[in-house]
Amino acid sequence: MIRAIKPRTSPADPPAVAPRPKIGIDKRRHPRHARRIPCQLFVGQRQHSALVLDLSSSSLFIQTNARPLINERLQIQFAYEDALLEINVEVARMKHVPPSLLAAAKGGIGVRIVSAPEEYYELLAELGITEGSKPQFELEREPGLRFLVHVAQIGGPRSRRVELAAPDLDTARARVLEQLGGCWKVLRVRSI
Repeated sequence: MIRAIKPRTSPADPPAVAPRPKIGIDKRRHPRHARRIPCQLFVGQRQHSALVLDLSSSSLFIQTNARPLINERLQIQFAYEDALLEINVEVARMKHVPPSLLAAAKGGIGVRIVSAPEEYYELLAELGITEGSKPQFELEREPGLRFLVHVAQIGGPRSRRVELAAPDLDTARARVLEQLGGCWKVLRVRSI
């Protein structure tokens, strides 16, 4: 009879744990660092209270109930020392969480920084985020002209402005209605 011999371990030996395989691909250019910074988020003409949950020199994740569109341009404001920092961002992704799970999971938006004042990069250095200074890359732009499309909710009080790239006015109008769904109507479109 052949028996397998189990190697002896002492209580001081750490348990053998196989490394976990990485799931998915992290497409971020710079690693994010967890922080909790209260901020104001401006989506069109509306102001929302929000919370920056993590940040880097090129992106942020913001916990918010606002529902902007992907690629929509927004503005974020928060206080740093005696200054009010204003950062222009573009929505890269959204994380929807049902209201019943908000205590366990945080919903919000991932945004790319379009422009930020030098004080933002000073804040990163003060927080100990030393991944270098201001990133030296330009956001990739969609080809085509830029348009600002004003829409209103059909049978409701809501309205919003959406900025996007398109070859012409009619395509801009069609793309916005495709993104928003059938409960919206276009009020006007202008090139920017």
